[in-house]
Amino acid sequence: SKLQKATTATMAKKKKKGGGTPKTRGHDSLKARKSMGGGQTQAVDLVTGKAKVEYFFDPTLAITEAAADATKTPAKTPMKVKNNLSGAFEAEINEVLYSSRQLFYPCTVIKTLDDEKKDDTDAVPVLVKTSDGILHKISDSAKLVQLTCPEDYQGLPDVLHLPHVTEASLLHALRVRYSRDDIYTSAGPILVSVNPYKEITIKGKSLYSEDQMMTYRNASSSSTPAHAEDNLPPHLFKVADRAYSALIASGAPEIEPHIEEEDAVLSMSPHPKGRRVRDQSIIISGESGAGKTEATKIIMKYLARITKKAVIGETGSPDKSASADVTSLEDRVLSSNPLLESFGNARTLRNDNSSRFGKFIEISFNTTSGMIIGASISNYLLEKTRITTQIEGERNYHIFYQLLTGADEALLEELDLTAGVAAFRYLGNRSAQKSRRDVKGFEETKDCLSQIGLSDDDQKLILSFVAATLHLGNIEFEETGDPDGEGAGESENARITDASLPSLNKACALLGLNEDEVKEAILTKLLSVGGKTIHKPQNVAQAQDKRDALAKMAYSSLFVWLVGRINSTIAPSLDGRKRLDSVGLDEFSPGLRAPKKSDAVTKLNTGFIGVLDIYGFEQFDTNGFEQLLINYANEKLQRHFNRHLFEVEQELYTSEGVDWSYITFNDNRPCLELIEGGSGSVGLLNTLDDAWGGMGSASEKDVKFVSHLHQQFGGLASPSRKKTNGGSHGNKHKNFITPKFGNDRQFIIVHYAGEVRYTANGFVEKNVESLSNELKDLGSHSSLDLAKEIFAASAGEEGSASVSDLTMTPGRRSTIRGKSVASQFRTSLQKLVVDLELTQPHYIRCIKPNLDKSSDSFNSGEVLRQLRYAGMMETIRIRREGYALREDHESFYNRFHLLLNPEEAAEGEGISHLVKVLSERLSITDADWQIGHTKIFLRRELANKLELLALLRVHAAARTLGRFGRFVAERRASTLLTAWGRLRLHMLRIHRERKAATTIQAAVLMVKQREQYRSMQISAIKMQSFQRRNAAIKLVETMRDPYSDMTFAELKALYEEEAARLDEAAENNDFKTAADIEANIAPLKEAMEAKRPLTRTLLESMIRETQAKLDDALAQKAYDECGPLQ
Repeated sequence: SKLQKATTATMAKKKKKGGGTPKTRGHDSLKARKSMGGGQTQAVDLVTGKAKVEYFFDPTLAITEAAADATKTPAKTPMKVKNNLSGAFEAEINEVLYSSRQLFYPCTVIKTLDDEKKDDTDAVPVLVKTSDGILHKISDSAKLVQLTCPEDYQGLPDVLHLPHVTEASLLHALRVRYSRDDIYTSAGPILVSVNPYKEITIKGKSLYSEDQMMTYRNASSSSTPAHAEDNLPPHLFKVADRAYSALIASGAPEIEPHIEEEDAVLSMSPHPKGRRVRDQSIIISGESGAGKTEATKIIMKYLARITKKAVIGETGSPDKSASADVTSLEDRVLSSNPLLESFGNARTLRNDNSSRFGKFIEISFNTTSGMIIGASISNYLLEKTRITTQIEGERNYHIFYQLLTGADEALLEELDLTAGVAAFRYLGNRSAQKSRRDVKGFEETKDCLSQIGLSDDDQKLILSFVAATLHLGNIEFEETGDPDGEGAGESENARITDASLPSLNKACALLGLNEDEVKEAILTKLLSVGGKTIHKPQNVAQAQDKRDALAKMAYSSLFVWLVGRINSTIAPSLDGRKRLDSVGLDEFSPGLRAPKKSDAVTKLNTGFIGVLDIYGFEQFDTNGFEQLLINYANEKLQRHFNRHLFEVEQELYTSEGVDWSYITFNDNRPCLELIEGGSGSVGLLNTLDDAWGGMGSASEKDVKFVSHLHQQFGGLASPSRKKTNGGSHGNKHKNFITPKFGNDRQFIIVHYAGEVRYTANGFVEKNVESLSNELKDLGSHSSLDLAKEIFAASAGEEGSASVSDLTMTPGRRSTIRGKSVASQFRTSLQKLVVDLELTQPHYIRCIKPNLDKSSDSFNSGEVLRQLRYAGMMETIRIRREGYALREDHESFYNRFHLLLNPEEAAEGEGISHLVKVLSERLSITDADWQIGHTKIFLRRELANKLELLALLRVHAAARTLGRFGRFVAERRASTLLTAWGRLRLHMLRIHRERKAATTIQAAVLMVKQREQYRSMQISAIKMQSFQRRNAAIKLVETMRDPYSDMTFAELKALYEEEAARLDEAAENNDFKTAADIEANIAPLKEAMEAKRPLTRTLLESMIRETQAKLDDALAQKAYDECGPLQ
């Protein structure tokens, strides 16, 4: 098999390089060996005492034991895989891998099985025991992949750091990390996220707590050494912070990027012309139920939280208004999720809340302040077929069940929905019990509609569209004809049955449409022939298609309009004005982006981080039209991944003058050309569009479509060519395979993730969206203004026609058909890729660990399947083959020139001489490292080896210095001992002298202190007596003048009080009291006058008196008196 051949080639390479242990033929001869990392030994068998060599268990090598008892070998693989299988049995091998419970478990060899050995082969069967204790027989022990070093057991945070990266080591690393709740693992620039289906805590706090957010943010924003954030474990926060930091850094003055890791190569991609800010995108992909929607929410919460920190850090104090705006914006963006989930999510077999559309959320930032200034949501690839049909076990979109379950009786009666879920064809006519989740979801939906500014009447109209979609599905048709006449049953023209006319009437009333116009648009088709308009009646199948197309148009228009309404509430504003590209509804159509910003806007330091949530590669037992479109989208995104990860890296090598011919990658461009056309090929989707025409039923058209594919891409000649060319085959496309059986309806496409067999049942019918002009015009004739606006939202889809469509005349397009589903899908996807090309991408691959949605359950086969579908091994292979580490010439030379011995160093100098000497010493070639113009490029394995050699050289030098140090110490030992003895005697003498001097000093100091104390005592007594004398004087003065301590105001108040008492005593004829008071008033008045403050009037009178005295003295010539007066 291919897997076995690849494993054998890998082991052969290991033997050739000397990195692997030669395989032995028995358990007893297997020897232990030390790993390359740190010299640690392998695990030891407790029974034998020998080192235990472990391998990855490969179930494709397991064989059954015909006569073995089932109790002795439980859980045996139920089939024997042949050694030489052709490509036809590859699916069988994959089935063995995906169904094995012990897939790539560590296992040990117990013994060889000589009785199982065949003489005609060199294979040595062995008995192995996996880590869970189960025994298996292996057909050839040489094909087992060995666990070579401790890193294989540890589960490293970055799988690129594993010494040997294989599917087995990658899967085992994820399994080990998942078992200890490390759900995030890096693969270079890609983050692999495994859904835990439970809440994970670290030290009692959530894995997504605010403390965790700030830990990752502080690691990148603090003044720590470069790449300090790399020490943190992989996390969604790490990816989001990397995008945020790159966006903010791109708004700063341009500097040359510092490249030391392979992730930094993305920063070398050119910026869009006319803009300095480099927009970012985070592409989240994975299967339904892998956790894509939750990852999107977590990333949005992180960006909002670190923006709050930026608001505080700008001024040093929190800006309450700015912080409130950011919080409000975050709440509005997050609150839009329940609304989008109600109208765009549905229950599938694998997920109860599966997003049936892709969304691209742009969160705009001001790169100067780091603040969020707005957001916008673009929806892509809405699954319209789910509106009309669902497989058994799945549901339609949530809003239908929420409305039927959560609405009150009055609203249900008004919308004519009282019959319940079982009454509607678009819900499968399945009876369903009322769900509390649907009731709660309806309340959340109503709240979200209110938050985006919709009134109660507008909300009722929104729900009317939902109800009208259900009523349209109940419209039934029958063939016309006179049952009593001769032509009874011969006419194929369709008419609406009498029983379904009420459904038509109600649907038209809810949408504000004219019933006759709707009936005519469904039952007839307008053809333009020779300038004349012809009304062509439709048969039952065609009428049903047009009915379904009308329902899809109504619901998809509603969905597009809701996205546009959400965007109008969260659209970023610049200088108080709305974004110039937020005008109009076309940008909110699926896949349609806004026009380019004007120069006034692009000059501002604004950018966005886009988060893309889209479904991943799918392969089921039966793959239909939906899987083809989904896998086509993943092929397109894989091409984008190749462009930004591989080709940009090769551009960097070219700019540095590095030969990158050693690096190759599997380009999926041929597969894209097979699907969408190009390089002279028509393409599968164009062939599907052409299959709509002609006569025959839908089933016959499917067969015709597949037949054309086999003729065009499978190398099979058409019947006419066989006659003319003698049966020569046509051109065969390498990505197209014609199956040997069932090729009338089946074909195989070789995708990047593997071969997928498609069954063309209903391909043509699902692709044709019979949205003729008469159906399109119905919305513009609605009597409800809001309904007209909603129907107008779908005009953007048709307005985004491809170039080939636009070259046709309107009459031609109207005559043949409307725009097909595949064509709309392709146009929408192309515009999405164009948007992503203008951003710097970051990738997240979400993995679902099991199909039961249970925690602590790791289904290895299911995870391996998803890893293959995500193209992880190809990605890892390219990253490993590329030059993972880059370093400046000077830095590299300073670090590793110590590996040169003196003779080699004397022969030359510089980076070239160093690389030449080390290449000869290590027997390596230019494929392992190369010298660029400014940097040296080398593989991670070689870098680790050089680091180890440099460390060993340092250790050797340290040992040499240690020996020399010991020799010097021995020579100095006797001298030091003699000197120490002399020093000891000298120190004793000095000690005695110092002790005597200390005693004398103590006596002298005692005398001095005693005299000082006596002097201080006498001074204190004198100071006490002086203080007592002053206190006595003050007491005597107080006794002599009781008013000395009083102010003028207090004296005046006391004087007035005494005067009042005097007057009172006089009035009472108490002359004795009056005399006493009058005696006290006199000294009081004198004291008051002595303390009276000088007023302006008093000062002026004193000046006049003094001037008069001065004049008299001058007149009398008494000059000796003039001086004092002056």
